[in-house]
Amino acid sequence: MNAHDGGTADSVAFLAVASAEAASACGPIGGLQAFLSPGEIAASRRFRRTEDQTDYQASHALFRLLAAWSLGLSPREAAALPVARRCGGCGGTDHGKPSVPGVCLSLSRSHGAVMVAAGPEGSILGADIERLPEQVFDGFDDFTAAPSERALLRSASVTDRMLLWVAKEAVLKAAGVGLAVEPSSVALAFNGGTHGSRRTGLRTAVCPGRPEIHGLEVRPVTAPPGYVAAVSSGARLPAHRLSLPEMFATSLQTSNV
Repeated sequence: MNAHDGGTADSVAFLAVASAEAASACGPIGGLQAFLSPGEIAASRRFRRTEDQTDYQASHALFRLLAAWSLGLSPREAAALPVARRCGGCGGTDHGKPSVPGVCLSLSRSHGAVMVAAGPEGSILGADIERLPEQVFDGFDDFTAAPSERALLRSASVTDRMLLWVAKEAVLKAAGVGLAVEPSSVALAFNGGTHGSRRTGLRTAVCPGRPEIHGLEVRPVTAPPGYVAAVSSGARLPAHRLSLPEMFATSLQTSNV
């Protein structure tokens, strides 16, 4: 696949990397801020912790860079891409989910790591990455798991619980509703049904009362050590992991998850 052919005509491409790694990769071409608008730079500075500022800047810089890659543009053209925002709740355009014409995008960040995903224009897409905690919060199972899923969590590890969490978040992001819909109202059917598939297999959202959610597909994808991640889409689009060197290279090839 050549960089100037675009990369997401019939698949989802994603990156999930440490924020510091993204900052290092962007260093030779101006750093993270070279790919941010003045408004995004100002927004990043509202975070008190330097680490949180870096997470914000890395996720939004990679958002533009992956959009450019998907559209067949060079990394240096990424900074000039028009990014629109629209809030799914109030309809405001000064905040909310960012978008770029010609490609469907989703981004996520979590305590030192960032994730961006791109799919064909007009597709449905959601991505989520989370750092693995030592333990989940009280009430996690009731808030996250549908009644049909709770028995399976009784002996589950933190990793398995967080894999369910990122899968639910990715689905709700893809549907455009976020946590306005409680994750426990959505069940995930594991294709194949075996325990071994729960960390690797494709799953389908079951939520008959919400047609924007019902039938969405989600799969766990590779994340940096200490994190879990998932990608959700509305069609059986294969997901491919893209590396930073591949995205910055002249000729790019994706590798299967």
